[in-house]
Amino acid sequence: MELKEGLEFYRKCLQDCDRVIADLYHQDIPRERKQALIDKLLITRNKLVKTIERIEELLR
Repeated sequence: MELKEGLEFYRKCLQDCDRVIADLYHQDIPRERKQALIDKLLITRNKLVKTIERIEELLR
């Protein structure tokens, strides 16, 4: 049960990360700063995707 709960948690985090990235595109901040923030979020997003994949693998 803990793995399934963890999976749902990480999926929610991934959705939130995607939402923040999309929102950043519409923010009125300097382009360089915006890109740096988006780059950091994309790194986090990739980590979330890998974690989700690992949990899904364990659940098989």
